[in-house]
Parts: sequence; structure tokens; C-alpha cells
Amino acid sequence: MDTRQRNDIWVRWDWLWTVIFYASVIIPALLLLMESNGRPDEIWQPLVLTAVLLVWHMLGMKAAHYFAPDWGEKPVYRLIIILGDILLWVMLVSYSPVYYLSLAGLYSQTFRHLQLRYAIIAAIILTIGLIYSQIADSEQPLSLTSPILWLYIFIGIAGIAFSIWISAIIVQSTQRRELITQLEQTQAELAASERREGMLAERQRLAREIHDTLAQGFTSIVMHLEAAEQALPQDEATVQKHLNQARKTARISLEQARRVVADLRPDLLEQQSLPEALARAAARWSEESGVACTLTTTGTAVSLHPDIEITLLRATQEALNNIRKHAQAHAVTITLSYMGDILILDVQDDGIGINNATPTAPSGGFGLKGMRERVQQCGGELLIESEPDEGTTLVVSIPIGEERSME
Repeated sequence: MDTRQRNDIWVRWDWLWTVIFYASVIIPALLLLMESNGRPDEIWQPLVLTAVLLVWHMLGMKAAHYFAPDWGEKPVYRLIIILGDILLWVMLVSYSPVYYLSLAGLYSQTFRHLQLRYAIIAAIILTIGLIYSQIADSEQPLSLTSPILWLYIFIGIAGIAFSIWISAIIVQSTQRRELITQLEQTQAELAASERREGMLAERQRLAREIHDTLAQGFTSIVMHLEAAEQALPQDEATVQKHLNQARKTARISLEQARRVVADLRPDLLEQQSLPEALARAAARWSEESGVACTLTTTGTAVSLHPDIEITLLRATQEALNNIRKHAQAHAVTITLSYMGDILILDVQDDGIGINNATPTAPSGGFGLKGMRERVQQCGGELLIESEPDEGTTLVVSIPIGEERSME
């Protein structure tokens, strides 16, 4: 049988059909031996044929399954073995009618080892052999009016019909089991794919976290150290100011690094609302950059999903970082608008605009791209508007209605 069917009930009970076959051949031989009063010399020919039948079937089926292990592969091999069984059985029946008991084993082996169309051929040949042996025993010519003839024909047809029905059930059960197996494999592949996507998303999230926290902190530290270096040795007060800011930023970055590792929310959002966190971030940035930055909140503030708050905070920090590096702005305005089922964040500067900004090498490639990915994951949209010498406006809009569910 096909190894894929090893778990099916008819395969688990396959040993029973094997036992039935060998018992149906051995028991008639034992009965024949008892009838001869223990004198095998009188019945040696059927005993030898019995041994030949058993050896032929056992070795033949092993060889057939060895050269064609798949049940549907080269069925002619097994058909030849079954036809040999039938021939030997006809010869045995000619010696003694007790071998009619072997019919049960022969029919079961026929439909066990052969595909349906080959099994039907073998069953028809077996029925013909049965009818032939009966006519030979009765020594009467073949007659279509003989009830015995029609009895065995009916038995053969009934056996074939029953076997077809059983085979159909087996085929349906096998197909159903294969479909279940395919479904389980598909579910396993889907689960593996989801795990891979989850790992990729987590890597991207960590990359964005590192860029939005550590990278910005290091950038600020480098800028303060460079400013301190330029002020040496004439302006010690300016040097000390930049060193203090660099030291302060380094401590903040260290704390943020610890929080990224622990996968916690940003410290600005730990004990305060989003507007308060944005106000604190704006004040810190204004202190470090020397550029005026104001925050305006409109509407009624509501509690948001942590992912949305983190996204808006990181977008604001990234926008301020870009303004500091490129915009040459003198003032920045941040507007947070609660508008019912949507929240809009505007970060506007009065700088030179994107087109006039001097391009610099990307710091890891997670700036605007990272912001856009964060916003899209929240179901929102990010837009950037800029005109030469008229500044730049970054707009983030995220739906916050009750029907909005974060994944």
C-alpha cells in the first residue's frame, strides 16, 4: 500500500487480511491431513501444492512491493502473483473440495493488493475458476439453466460489487485525509510565513526605534561636540554649554537604549499624555537647537493606542531632527488637532525648504521612510509640503475612531 495511507484504519488492520489468507490455505491442508488419518504419503501432492502456494504468495508479494513500493505503481507485478494464486488454488480444489475455504482469503488478497480495475479482472478469473472446478467435480456439461452456475455467478458479482463499494469508500476517505494533510501543511506554511513576517516586522521596528532614539541622540552629541570644538579656546562658556548638552543627551540616549532593549514605551509617554510628551520634546529640542518651537493642541485630547502615540512622537522627533540639520529655520510650530475620528499632526518650519536644503548622506535610511511605515501601520497617511524659501510642513493624519483596532 502507499506509505501515505499508513494511518488509515484498513491499513492498520492489514495484518488481519494476511492472517485470513494464510489461515484459509493452511486450515484446509490440516483438515485434509486429518482425513487421511495422519498418512501424508497419500496426500503429498496437495500438501506440496499448498506449500508452493504459500511460498509463491509470500515471496512474490515481497518482490512485487520491493520493485514497486507505491500501490499504484506497476500493478501488473501483483496481478501476476494473484493469478498464480488462483491457478494453484484451482489445482488444489481438484484434489479436495475442502480448499473452497480458501476463497475468502483469495478474494480479500485480490482487492487488497490490486487497483480496482485489476482486482475486478482477477475476481472474474477467480469466479470462472470456481465455476470450472464445480463443473469438473460434477462431471456435467456446462448448462446455462444450472442453478449452481448462476449461484456462483451471483456470488462473484456480489463480491465484486461489494468490493467496488468498499474501494469507493476507501478512495473517498483517502482523498479526504489527503485534503486534511494538505490543509495542515498549508496552515503550517502560513504560520511559518507569519512568523517570518513577524520577525521581519520586529527587525524593522527595532531599526526604526534605534534610528529614532539612539541615532538622533548620537547626532545631537556629535553636533554639540563639534560646536564646542569650534568655540575653543576663545569662548569657554559656549564650550561648557555644548559639553553639558552633549552629556545630557548621552544620558538620555543611554536611558532610551535601555528602554529599546526592554521594548517599553518611550519615557516621554510613561507618565504623561501625548500633548505633554510632545511639549516636552519640543522644549528639549528648542533648548538644544536654539530655535523657537511652540506646540498648539486643538480639540479634546483622548486616550490613544500606544502604537499611535509612539508613532506621532517619533514622527515629531524625526521632523525636528531634520529641521535642525537641513532647514536653517528660525521658528517651528507643532499643531496637534483632535478632530473626532481623526488625529492630525502638523510640524511646520520657516526654513529654506527641501529643494534648497543641502543633501547629506542618510543616517541608516530610516528617516522619512521609517516615519511613513510607522504611520501606514497605524492606518494613517504622511504628507510633506515644501516650497523654496517658504519652509516645509509635515502632516500626519491617523484615524482614531472607536471602530479603529490596532493589530
